[in-house]
Formats: sequence, C-alpha cells, structure tokens
Amino acid sequence: MQRALDFDKTPALSVPLPFFLNVPAFGILAGLLAIWAGPAVFTSRWSPAALALTHLWTLGILGSAMLGALLQILAVACNVAVRPPQAVAGSVWVLFTTGTACLVAGFLWWAPWAWISAVILLGVAFSVYLSTMAWALWQDRGQVYKGAREILVPIRGALVALAITVLIGMAMAGGLAAGQGPSAWVGSHLVWGLLGWGGLLLMGMSFQLLPIFQLTELYPKPLVRWLPLLIPGLLAAWTALDASTGLPSLMRETLELLLAGAWTIWVAVSLQRLWTRKRPTPEPTSLFWITGLVCLLLCAPVWIWMRHGQAPEAARVLVVLIVVGGLGSVVQGMLYKIMPFLLWKHAQDARVIPSHNPALARVYLKILPKMASYIPANPARWQWGLHVLVIISYVLATTGLVWAGYAAGPLMLAASLMLAINMGRALHLYWRTGQAMRAMAQAR
Repeated sequence: MQRALDFDKTPALSVPLPFFLNVPAFGILAGLLAIWAGPAVFTSRWSPAALALTHLWTLGILGSAMLGALLQILAVACNVAVRPPQAVAGSVWVLFTTGTACLVAGFLWWAPWAWISAVILLGVAFSVYLSTMAWALWQDRGQVYKGAREILVPIRGALVALAITVLIGMAMAGGLAAGQGPSAWVGSHLVWGLLGWGGLLLMGMSFQLLPIFQLTELYPKPLVRWLPLLIPGLLAAWTALDASTGLPSLMRETLELLLAGAWTIWVAVSLQRLWTRKRPTPEPTSLFWITGLVCLLLCAPVWIWMRHGQAPEAARVLVVLIVVGGLGSVVQGMLYKIMPFLLWKHAQDARVIPSHNPALARVYLKILPKMASYIPANPARWQWGLHVLVIISYVLATTGLVWAGYAAGPLMLAASLMLAINMGRALHLYWRTGQAMRAMAQAR
C-alpha cells in the first residue's frame, strides 16, 4: 500500500468545502434542537425530536463530511475522479442539504409534504452521487494507483452499503408519508448505514490516512485484504436473518458476535498503530482518532449488555457510541487535517509568478501562511475537549440522567460553534492571503 497521495489531483476547493461546512452548521442545529426538546429527546428512540436529532447527526453531520471526503480521497489517493467534479458536487450538495432539512422537518412536525420532498430531493442527490461514483470507478479502473487498490475494496463496499441504506430509508420515509407506522426494516437501515456505509468508509480511509498523516505503521496485509470483504458478507447474512421469521435467535446473535469481533479487531489494530506512531506528541487529529476508536471499542461490552442485560437504554448508548463517539469524533478530527491542507494547497497553487520576476516567489513565501497557521493546535484541542464532554453527556442522558440531558444541548451547541469559528478563521486567513497575493502581483 502506498504511503503517498498525488496532491496534483486535488479537485477544486468548491468540490468538498460546502460539504465540510455543513458539519458545524448541522451541529449547531442539533445543539439547538437538544436544548429545545430537553432530556426527553435522549430517552425515547421514536419521538419526533429523537428521530430528527438522529438524522441531523447521521445525515447532516456525518453524511456531509463523508460525501465530501470521498470526492477528495478518491482523486488524490486512487486517481479516480468524478466528472465534472464541480457540477456534480454542487448539485449534490444543494439537493442533499435541502433534502436533509426537509427530512428533519418531517420528523419534527410529522408532515407528509416534508417526507415526500425529502424522498425526492435525497433520492435525486444520492442517485447522482452514486451513479457518478460508480461510473468514475469503472472508467478509471485501469489507471488506479497500484498501491491504492486495497483501499478501493472497502470504499466500494461503503458505496454499496450507502445505496442499500438510502433505498431502505426512502421506503420508510414514503411509508410515513402514507400514514404507516415504523417499518420492520429500521434495524437493517441502521446497521447498513452505520456499520456498512460509515464503518467501511472509515476503515478504508484509515488504511491510507493513518500511515500518511499520523506516521503509523501500515496495517497487516491479511486484515486489509479480508476484513473489508468479510464485513459486507456478515451484514448481508444479518439482514437475511432479520427479515426471516421462525429462526433461532442464536443464529442472529452469532452473526452479531462475528460483526462485533471483526470491528473490534480493526479498532484494536488501529489503536495499537496510533499508540506506537512515530510522532510522539498527539496533535488534535490524533486525539479525535483515539477518542473515536475508544468509543468504538466500548461498543462490544455495550452490545453484550444490550443482548443479555435486558436494559432498554443499552441500545441507545450503543448508537451514541457509534454515531457521536466513534464516527463523529473521527469526522471532526479529519476536518482539522483536511481543511488546513486544502486551504494551504490552494493558496500555494494561486501564486502568480511572472517569468521575468522570479524574486516574487521569495516574497510570496513570506506572506503565505504555514499549514499549521490555518487552524492552530490549541483552539482545536479546546474544541476536542468540548466534543468529549458532548459524548459523555449524550451517553449519560440516554441512561436517564436528567441533568446530562439538559447539559447535552448547550455542550453540543458550544462545540459546534467552536468548530465553526475555527473553520471560519481558516477560511478568512485563506481569503486574506489571496487578496494580498493578488494585490502584490498587480503592484509589480
């Protein structure tokens, strides 16, 4: 597996950036919703506010980041490019963002018009995204970088899981619009979305990004080769059992145990790689990764608690650990790595150096900020601390602690606002740098 990325293949900043900016925006909405709904939003899986909060996280925060990151990583790591990138990304972002807002509104007000709008908008958005991704993977199959072929297996599996998740979700939303109750496919929708789409994409990116950005050792080849194939098979078998009747519950629990074991192996290896990385001082991204992996590691005992403890809150805790603790931590941590790099890279590419005045390059170097200047480490660490408090408050609130339910909303709002401020300052520095370079080029 290669340890390098071809940054010359980086798409325009307008391709992933709108998706990344969705993360703090939907996070702020999630914080406001939790404040408005109060502790009750964490103690019921089926209340309108709980369903709206869940989809603000899974679609608005996680989905936005993953859709944008995949457009970036396929181009620079695999030499697979969506065409035309700006038109596809722009149209998908508008449809996806509007559709997510309609879905959340549908849950909050239990409005058929909002669910129908969400089905149409999200259906078109994901159709465009998945079809263009599939075409790009097929069209560029012969020029994929040799060292990147291994990460394409989990990425392809993640895209298939996304398609299954979307189809089930659209069917359930259509059923709600028609006045039907909760569907029997809720479990499959949840499992394919979290363990399939989110989990496989996270796994594939870890194979490539942890060795490059965290200076870890490469993952063991057998794990990289077989685990991304095993997990979709287990998910398909679990779905078949979930749809069947009259089968012993032991068969389903055995499959769940195998799934938990497979993910625990990846989490344990990832933590070991991070613990022995060549960069001893943990940067903010490292802290987010470690936090996310620890939360995912805790899912195994919580699953045992859920299956054998007969505790209704265990399922809620499990979902919080996966969504907020695991995927939510890594998504925010990667933003602190991807955003500064993209802004630094595009600022470098924007330099206009006349051939008759090469000395201008030295002047540019004095005004071009270093990558670390876009989002300094301390503000990022403060935001990580707030995010950890969000995880703790969510977990405690789902177990019924009222004070944690009251604290979760303000903490989420504060963490999302701080993420927005950190990203906004980085964009402002990028804009000021571009203004300075253009003024200098005109003056000379």
